[in-house]
Parts: sequence; structure tokens; C-alpha cells
Amino acid sequence: MLLEDLNEDLQTQVLATRWLGYLLQFVDHENLEKLLEYYESIGWISREAKKKLIIMAKGMKSSGSKNEWVLPHRVHLTSLLFIQRLSGREEESKLAGLDTYIKSYIESPEEFLSV
Repeated sequence: MLLEDLNEDLQTQVLATRWLGYLLQFVDHENLEKLLEYYESIGWISREAKKKLIIMAKGMKSSGSKNEWVLPHRVHLTSLLFIQRLSGREEESKLAGLDTYIKSYIESPEEFLSV
């Protein structure tokens, strides 16, 4: 299991919110639950992490499709990197240059928080 649980610290909460915001660009809330269930089934997140993410997402607006939860591979790869960061496994995040692909998206909380 890559992500067993979500910490309560601010950095984790901001990163999880950014990831959920990213996913909600592609899916609605119902399909977000299906997507997170898929991530649970393949061992990326635990049931506990999934429950916390679903609760966090309830207060967020979705602009995603209501039709399905199946997404392009780049979305899943980006999710994997978010999951690795959330789990504290940053040493593994240099997968084929993917870290660079989303580095600014993940590491710019000032933009996210409008600071």
C-alpha cells in the first residue's frame, strides 16, 4: 500500500486538496468515489485514506464529467505522484522524469492559497 493514511498537518492537507481539485477537473463527485475505489483496489491508497479524501472533496466544486471515471493515463500518473508525495516517498518520485512534469503544480502552495 502506497498511502496508508493522511496526516493532519497543513502541508498534507494542502497537497491532498490540490490533488482532489486536480481530479475534480475530470470527474464529478460520484465518479471521484469510483476512481478512489479503483486506486484502493490496485493498492495505491488504503480504505482509510479513501474515506478521508471523499470527506475532504465534499466541500469542493467539480467541473468534471458525469459520464465516467476512466481517465487518460497522464491523470493516473499524476495521481501516483501525488500519492507518493502524500505518503512521504519522495525518494521514489523520479519516475521517468514525471516529477518534473508536475513539480510546479504540486510545489506551489502560495499560488493555491493566494499568498
